[in-house]
Amino acid sequence: MENFKEKEYKVFEMFDKQWAVVTAGSMEHYNSCTVSWGSLGNIWGTAGKSRPTVTVYVHPARYTSEFLKNSDTFTVSFYPESCKKALGYIGSHSGRDGDKAVGAGLTPIEIGQGVTYKEANLTFLCKKLYQHQFSKEDITTEVQEYYASMPKEYPDFNGGWQPHIVFVGELIEVRDER
Repeated sequence: MENFKEKEYKVFEMFDKQWAVVTAGSMEHYNSCTVSWGSLGNIWGTAGKSRPTVTVYVHPARYTSEFLKNSDTFTVSFYPESCKKALGYIGSHSGRDGDKAVGAGLTPIEIGQGVTYKEANLTFLCKKLYQHQFSKEDITTEVQEYYASMPKEYPDFNGGWQPHIVFVGELIEVRDER
């Protein structure tokens, strides 16, 4: 685990171009969704020993957000290009309606107290440190307009929109098979 900090991660490409799958829950009951908003960083620690973190942003309308809110851990996993179609499936279907792993052709496996998929070539297991929904009034006008232009994508279930929830997790285990 210690040498993960020495590895090279193209964080801007990882989330934006490669996408990721965030998963929360237990092997018995979990859910996943595709995310393209996220970051790696450091926060909250003693001088020189800050905690390595993974941050993801999930809309509250996503079924996975319920699992994230109620779980102490979550995983963020990345995949080879050959899995792009599976990630598209995970991102466009709801776990409320069926088993997305089966539909996507992915194999769930345990990692610590979390769930990832065998096909992932990089998985971060995270202990949740923080969660909070962004406040509409604290978001810049430009971003508010972005959300407001797509109320069906970011519904508040009253005809308007609502922003994402930020989940920050301390990186506690890495499975790197790149």
